[in-house]
Amino acid sequence: MDNTVASESRKSVKITLDEDYSRFGIYAYHPGEITIIRPNDAYKSDDEGFGHQTLKKETLTNSLIIMPHCLMSDWAPRTINDLAEHHFEIFSPPPQILLLGTGSAHHWPSANILGSLSNQGIAVEVMNTAAACRTYAILASDGRNVGAALLIE
Repeated sequence: MDNTVASESRKSVKITLDEDYSRFGIYAYHPGEITIIRPNDAYKSDDEGFGHQTLKKETLTNSLIIMPHCLMSDWAPRTINDLAEHHFEIFSPPPQILLLGTGSAHHWPSANILGSLSNQGIAVEVMNTAAACRTYAILASDGRNVGAALLIE
């Protein structure tokens, strides 16, 4: 059996679709890119009279911060080594939980960064970016006050 194909297919993650298009969401993750869903107020009716909303997807190749009510699609740090405390001084209002996706592997940020977030009253969960995308999708669909800071590399 060719393990290369199997391991390659596990790197991409398609997130189960949430039917609430009124907030920012994550549709899929693939190393080097994250497909997000933008809020959509458009309501369309199909030929049979059933209404549906058009999914507004966008694939991003930069690190980003996503919360249900906002998106920073050009967050400066790309790797864990680029992170500094000032990269997290942007939350207004801050999330209760921040998922820090550290790229393709799990890496711990500095104690200064974790301490700064804790001082702001933000609980931080550190994981690889694929896991952070999945977890964000679940918590956001439950209506939680969650944010995800996702490093692309």
